[in-house]
Amino acid sequence: MEKLLLKKENELLYKIIESSYDGIFMVDNKGKIVYCNSAYLRISGLNKEKIMGRYMQDLINKQEIPDAASLDVLESKKHVTKNIDYYNGVSALVTSTPIFDDSDNLIRVFSNVRDITELIHLREELKNTNDLNKEYQQQLWKTQYGSKGNNQFIVKSAVMQNIVRLALRVSHISSPVLIQGESGVGKDIIARFIHNGTEKITARPFIHINCSAIPETLLESELFGYESGAFTGAAKGGKRGLFELANEGTLYLDEIGEMPLTTQVKLLNVLQNNKFYRLGGTKKISVNFRIIAATNKNLEEEVKSSRFREDLYYRLNVIPIYIPPLRERLEDIVPLIMHFVETYNGKFGFNKKILSTTIEFLTGYKWPGNVRELKNVVERMVALAESDIIDEQCIPHYIRKETGKQQYIYTPDYFDSFNLKDIMGKVECEVISKALNTFGSLRKTAYHLGIDLSTLVRKKKRYKL
Repeated sequence: MEKLLLKKENELLYKIIESSYDGIFMVDNKGKIVYCNSAYLRISGLNKEKIMGRYMQDLINKQEIPDAASLDVLESKKHVTKNIDYYNGVSALVTSTPIFDDSDNLIRVFSNVRDITELIHLREELKNTNDLNKEYQQQLWKTQYGSKGNNQFIVKSAVMQNIVRLALRVSHISSPVLIQGESGVGKDIIARFIHNGTEKITARPFIHINCSAIPETLLESELFGYESGAFTGAAKGGKRGLFELANEGTLYLDEIGEMPLTTQVKLLNVLQNNKFYRLGGTKKISVNFRIIAATNKNLEEEVKSSRFREDLYYRLNVIPIYIPPLRERLEDIVPLIMHFVETYNGKFGFNKKILSTTIEFLTGYKWPGNVRELKNVVERMVALAESDIIDEQCIPHYIRKETGKQQYIYTPDYFDSFNLKDIMGKVECEVISKALNTFGSLRKTAYHLGIDLSTLVRKKKRYKL
């Protein structure tokens, strides 16, 4: 009676294992297959009659399966979990567990095989959904903060969103603004954004002068203008200066930290009185403009070093805006890359796509030239990419060198034969071998090589890799 009950329990256990959606199989202490259920055969694509009683290592050697966690358990006598891409295109999570007898001898390895192909697909769909969400967010910001004066803000980071909000508030008032930040972070765009504000763009002037680009001897005449005969070479009839041209608009003094001390004193007088004289003139000219200054220098340190007037610093620094470098707002890099790719595709009449691996690589770079450098790099990649795909080979050499990542699978530069077929075979074998070592799984290797998984499996067998 007891034997009959035991038999029924064993039959029930067998039915339960057979009905499991997960694959289950066992090997003995030599790695020989002693049991597998139907789910394992479905997942692995194997035939039960052809594998029962065979050794797992033999199946791997004959490339009937790509890997086996159970062999690692036999060696380590510890629990092992592996992600295995079977040759039929199914990805599985294999967990193998050692089974010991009463004397602590390993007698079996029990393996559970879970099909995660659908999970991978769901993860890819989720990633695509997240990418779409990022695109929608980018479009939202374009709608809210773009198209004012042909400027577009592509911002994702919280710090840049706060800066844009501050710029919007400042645009409604006329107080002086001092914008600080490294070269290339976008100070000019913020200045124009403040000038244009949320109103419909009118003929209000926006006068931009780079204080470092004009020689000291000419800077005052450019700012104040001059009367006829004020100095040798002065134009007949005189000339209006930038102060006058900026009347009822905005005067944007870029690189204000480069302005000579003598000119700083005169600028301060104009800001305080809203009046000035042209060079060589005797008539006071009244003006009303907003002043926006920008610099990549630390003006507080310049004041301490007596290279910038303290009174002018406080007159300009009524509303300070600091734009952090790109390396401190990594969330902005991907939206900026996508925006610049779209921009230059439209400019050049292309329809090129940038790979996610290329984007991932670019996000690892420090971008010392900030947004300006990123923009130039993307323009170069779009312009010079030989195909419609912008891959990692399009990334400038100095960026690849800086990040320290290897981007190419190197092939032999010498051969023992001049037969083209032999050479091509050796190169293909070398590339596939190194790709397998680099990317690990067959699925990833096939993706990076740009071939189907079945093609990779066939070539792997051909070259006995």
